[in-house]
Amino acid sequence: MTEVVTGDMSTSEPPVDLAAGLNVAQLAQVYARVGRIHIPAVLNAECATAAYHSLAEQVPWQLHLNDGERVFDLEPTQVQSLPPASQVLLHDRVNANAVAAFQFLFDNFPLSDAYVNGEYRELYAMRIYEFLNSPRFLDFARCLTGEQRIAMADAQATLYRPGHFLTRHDDAIQGPRRLAAYVLNLTPRWRADWGGILMFLDSDGHLAEGYTPAFNALNVFKVPQAHAVSYVAPMAACGRYSISGWLRES
Repeated sequence: MTEVVTGDMSTSEPPVDLAAGLNVAQLAQVYARVGRIHIPAVLNAECATAAYHSLAEQVPWQLHLNDGERVFDLEPTQVQSLPPASQVLLHDRVNANAVAAFQFLFDNFPLSDAYVNGEYRELYAMRIYEFLNSPRFLDFARCLTGEQRIAMADAQATLYRPGHFLTRHDDAIQGPRRLAAYVLNLTPRWRADWGGILMFLDSDGHLAEGYTPAFNALNVFKVPQAHAVSYVAPMAACGRYSISGWLRES
């Protein structure tokens, strides 16, 4: 487990903390009953706004996609250097793979990996990552989920643009135990008909519940649990920003 140093921030940056007045016991009852929860206005407003601006203006995004078991991260210059016909073929292959297999396509920035490598620690998004690994937040997560084994949170920043999506999966993998997944939504304005919905699926394939991206809202759900992010429509007027990851044992 990598040590995360908290409190290392400029005095001009708003401190990261949970919003006042959250009723954790009440939230925990909902989570225990249905295995997931949407928590609006979860952080203090100033830090949520600063986090959004960090994602929108500072983060060095890369295109994140898979081809079967292989995962690729492409810098913007790599994508732009492809001839237009090759860019079309890339997206055609991604869409063809998504017909019957697990497939994803979105922009990301691996906060955890960059932090471990000592990179980009000046970004305000890293203050969010540090907070997610602070005793304050981890205690909140344990109380919310009832999982006392939660020891850390990993994180990536994600940006879904038009044409991006994440098909059905359940987050169950071999290796470090994922106890719950989380999505901290940081998009100031979003409409449900733009897509990008965090969808939870029943065993019969029906949509059990969907969470529309809402600014400064935290989604937490048990692992494993079938879910997907719906296709972002061409008419979406902005990107879908979030910080997401897993609450883990170690």
